Amino acid sequence: MSDPATTAAGRAAPGLPGPSPLALAHRFIVLLGLILRAAVLYLRLVLDSRKLWRLDAAQRIEVQRRFAARFVRVAMRFRGGLIKVGQVASLRIDVVPEEVTDELALLQDRVDPHPFEEIAHQIETETGRPVDALFESFDREPLASASLGQVHRARDREGRELAVKVLYPGIEQQVAVDLAATRIGLWLFNWFVPPDLMQVYRELRKTILGEMDYVQEGKAAEEVAANLGRDAQVVEHVRIPTIHWATTTQRVLTMEFLEGTKVNDTATIEAWGLDVNEIVTWATRSFLHMMLRDGFFHCDPHPGNLLVDREGRLGIIDFGMNSRIAPELRDAIRKNVLASIQRDPEAYVDSLLDVGFIQASDREAAVELAKLGFDPRYYNLTPSEAMNIDLGEYLGEMRGNMKKIKSFQLPDGVVMLGRAINLLYALALELAPGIRPLEVIGPYVLEFMAGPIPPIPPASAPAATPAP
Repeated sequence: MSDPATTAAGRAAPGLPGPSPLALAHRFIVLLGLILRAAVLYLRLVLDSRKLWRLDAAQRIEVQRRFAARFVRVAMRFRGGLIKVGQVASLRIDVVPEEVTDELALLQDRVDPHPFEEIAHQIETETGRPVDALFESFDREPLASASLGQVHRARDREGRELAVKVLYPGIEQQVAVDLAATRIGLWLFNWFVPPDLMQVYRELRKTILGEMDYVQEGKAAEEVAANLGRDAQVVEHVRIPTIHWATTTQRVLTMEFLEGTKVNDTATIEAWGLDVNEIVTWATRSFLHMMLRDGFFHCDPHPGNLLVDREGRLGIIDFGMNSRIAPELRDAIRKNVLASIQRDPEAYVDSLLDVGFIQASDREAAVELAKLGFDPRYYNLTPSEAMNIDLGEYLGEMRGNMKKIKSFQLPDGVVMLGRAINLLYALALELAPGIRPLEVIGPYVLEFMAGPIPPIPPASAPAATPAP
């Protein structure tokens, strides 16, 4: 792979349209207003806990929900990094109350597209050549538009079908303002809550900046393709788009266009004579390969990023959200998995202590939480069986026990690992409710439990084959 040309990180390319200083200042003031509202909300909850300003249960839920709803409205208005901040914050149930995370989970990373002229200008500024000189054809209407950039279909001079992802002009300045306000807010609250909120900030910043670096996204796609390529069976069923580095920069990513329909388009998939259960199984296996074998994984396996072609192969796209699990954390996860298989609450909690998830002072509360997780009523259920339990009661018990654990802190990588697992489980719940989880993950777990595996010679077939 040749080194792609890049421009300096963190600066808008010269000549491109972007937010004015006044617009950025207005954005920052609005965000400071949100921080002030959060402070007032926190003060009310503290006074309530000390019986100085009583709120009944319904009022506590409502004031938190109203704040979260306001954040969602502001995020959808200003877009940029705010949507990403809200999405990642919705995963931090150790830090953010349930009433807030439930509302933040409504944030959608789908926005109105930017004008084609802005996109064309960005491409020309990044590559030094106009769109017409780089591509034989380039669709003016995007395939998809999100909070940070949008994707267009194109064809190069060799006739290859491409997907071109372009970062919005000036988005770096907007994200910088969003992150600055987020840091101020988390720094202020860090004095009053047990979890280390600055660690949360570092995670947010790393995730958002990583999604704006298309060179790193391209490298991530190639690393996943190489890792999956070690397994001939996965190669046969899973496709990763090839990156075209000649027209890729930090703000423009050019890749192979994968034909197909979304994995949740069951009507089309069944009309093609394909087995949805098998496709979901291979989706699960490919992500387990990334997480348990490789320690480097795609964090965002929602239906928009999973495509199915007429041959039944799964195409995985959009590698901007990726994460790596440190070796010491993987060792702790091994101990955790073994304790889960043995349904041993004491050993389970010991694995959490080893890696710093919790402190010794919270051991007893953590053991009670583990016992609930290993309750036969909830253990190793198929998605269809899970639908028949009182999930509200279960989650209520889980959250109630979690609130007793004051030192709980999630290490880097764990939040994104949880995100990927939850999305995969939701996919199975929706599309393949008869799959029994341990039957799919069993072989990967057994291999993972044996420790690091030696390198496997690459399969003869490439991990991503050209689109037909």
